[in-house]
Parts: sequence; structure tokens; C-alpha cells
Amino acid sequence: MKAIFVMSERFSSFLSNGDEANVFRFTEVEPALSRREEIVFDFSGVTNMTTSFANGLVATLLAHHPEEFTRLVRFQNCDPVVKTILLGAIALGRKEHSSFV
Repeated sequence: MKAIFVMSERFSSFLSNGDEANVFRFTEVEPALSRREEIVFDFSGVTNMTTSFANGLVATLLAHHPEEFTRLVRFQNCDPVVKTILLGAIALGRKEHSSFV
């Protein structure tokens, strides 16, 4: 199974609220991940994102579920700004995970 989340349809073209990202991660993304579904974040239509949103969603997800993240999480249709912010969140998630171990 695959869970596809079209981010612009859920949030808008500017992903800004870190609290919303945390709620979304906890209520929708993590349950799909626990069912071993492939998670696809589709960023078509997203032109910008705050680090607060990216960290609340991506860094925390990676820090708490590193193996599943690597195997099951995919990103698509990222413009260069979004891609840069996501890469920063991924780096932070890896760092946070390594501090748990």
C-alpha cells in the first residue's frame, strides 16, 4: 500500500506551521508508517516551507523511525527551495537519532 500526501492540498503553497506539521505527522503519517505503507510526500504546488514545518514533520519522523524512514518515505516534486529545507530537516533528524542511541 501507498499513502500519498499532496502537501499543497492539505496545507497551502507555503508550509509554515510547525505545530500543524507535528499533528499531521502524529495523526496521519506515523499510523501509515506503522502499517508499513510507503509514504509519499508530494510537494507539487509548494513554493516555500519554514524550517519549523520541515523539522516538525521530517526531522522528528526520521529521529523516531530511522529504519522505516529510509525504506518507506519518499519525496517528489520538490522545487529547489523546498529540497534545500528538506535536506536540512533530514540532517537534523539523523543527528537527533544518533543522540538517542
